[in-house]
Amino acid sequence: MDGGKNLESAISRGTTQNDHASIENRLSQYSDAQKAKAFRKLDWNLILLLGVLYLLSYIDRGNVGNAYTAGMGKEWGITSNQYSWVITAYYIAYIAFQWFILLWKVVSLPAWVAFMALGWGAASMLQAATSNLAGLIALRCLMGAFEAGFAPGVAFYLSFFYRRSEMGFRYGLFISFSAIANCFASALAYGIVHANTSIANWKLLFIIEGIPTIVVAPLAWIFLPKGPGECRFLTPIENDIVRLRALSGRGYEEKGKLNFKQSFAALADYKNYFQAVIIFCLNAAFGALPAFLPTIIEEIGYSSVQAQGLSAPPYLVAYCICLSASFLSDRFQNRSFFLSGLSVLGAVGYLIQSLVKTDGVRYFACYLICGGVFPAVALTFTWVTDNGGSASKRGAGLVIFGMLGQTGSIAGSRFFPKEEGPFYVKGMGISAGLLFFAAILAQVLGLLLRWENKRRDAITSASDFDTDDAVINSRDDHPSFRFIV
Repeated sequence: MDGGKNLESAISRGTTQNDHASIENRLSQYSDAQKAKAFRKLDWNLILLLGVLYLLSYIDRGNVGNAYTAGMGKEWGITSNQYSWVITAYYIAYIAFQWFILLWKVVSLPAWVAFMALGWGAASMLQAATSNLAGLIALRCLMGAFEAGFAPGVAFYLSFFYRRSEMGFRYGLFISFSAIANCFASALAYGIVHANTSIANWKLLFIIEGIPTIVVAPLAWIFLPKGPGECRFLTPIENDIVRLRALSGRGYEEKGKLNFKQSFAALADYKNYFQAVIIFCLNAAFGALPAFLPTIIEEIGYSSVQAQGLSAPPYLVAYCICLSASFLSDRFQNRSFFLSGLSVLGAVGYLIQSLVKTDGVRYFACYLICGGVFPAVALTFTWVTDNGGSASKRGAGLVIFGMLGQTGSIAGSRFFPKEEGPFYVKGMGISAGLLFFAAILAQVLGLLLRWENKRRDAITSASDFDTDDAVINSRDDHPSFRFIV
């Protein structure tokens, strides 16, 4: 392993061409079977553990919608406007603490993730002990802060391990756990509301769905790696393969430090603002849906109990589409076309919801919404990490992306006031318009990136730049760097 440290030190000093060749030579010593086994084990352990944590966080953040329809709203006399503030409080805290993403570059990640999970799990369970709206809102703010310390940083974290051509499917695998969470949470809620206990059903929801987070959190401390080459679940040879491939694909980054010059460069990068507006549109159309979907289905004409069960299947469809779209996006090395297509699919679903009065058709539209918007969110996160060269710039880009984009979730929480049910024509129409706008923006950004790639093609061929230099130095402003469109 000393040879690996010497290699990284040489790279940091800038002897790029020979060092990149050295990385590739060392990788070539391992067979394809060894490399495949190492990354299969990395996927199964890293993605699975992160995914389970995300599943639990999504259950904990979204269970307030199931609790509301299970009797909390009636018991407390919560108005539609007050319920919107319960949803909004979470997102205000979630946005305010997006800067936690940058800490993923400097803290001990296993301890950090475990602490965040314990925090949001405890806050989720304590919702069952609240006796008034103010207490519930305070706990929702705490949950938002703790979950902001986890989910937004995962795309950044995965970019430490995987090449750009591998990120789409891996992040799609990760974020798809939230679709499974919605299936599981809806099915679990369906069972809990049938329970005959001395505890109110909505309180039982918070308790039962919060316990697994507390149980799983310590596993993050034990098994999450601090970085490539530091995985407890890999052998020394497998760790070396993962570390070398990370160096080859993403370049050298000094551990435990932020490059402030690269971080500030993200502020001047137009791509981050394009992508922030796109995720704003997607979040506005989808961010509040897990909380409101049971209510929407109930308004279609189903009972509260039926609404809990019927909320699950659309997310199962979204899970399948997300994995397929992410895999194909990696295969074709294109994000914009898939992103636009999925956004249009979701927009069509919202249009059907607002214009059609038939219950069965409106329920079918829920499948289009979930199957379109959910996978689009996954691809947008991946696109941010694709085109920020250095880790510091990727992290700062995700902060901009998150702080601006997540405000869409606050807007979306106001789209469906109860007095506008059962068709919510205005909210559905606004959501459809935002998704069409996101589809257009994705194409505009794709065109700009194609133009920049063509410009760099001309410069590189004319000046004979070393094409390895951009990789080793993690610089997306180097003429050899090519953007993923």
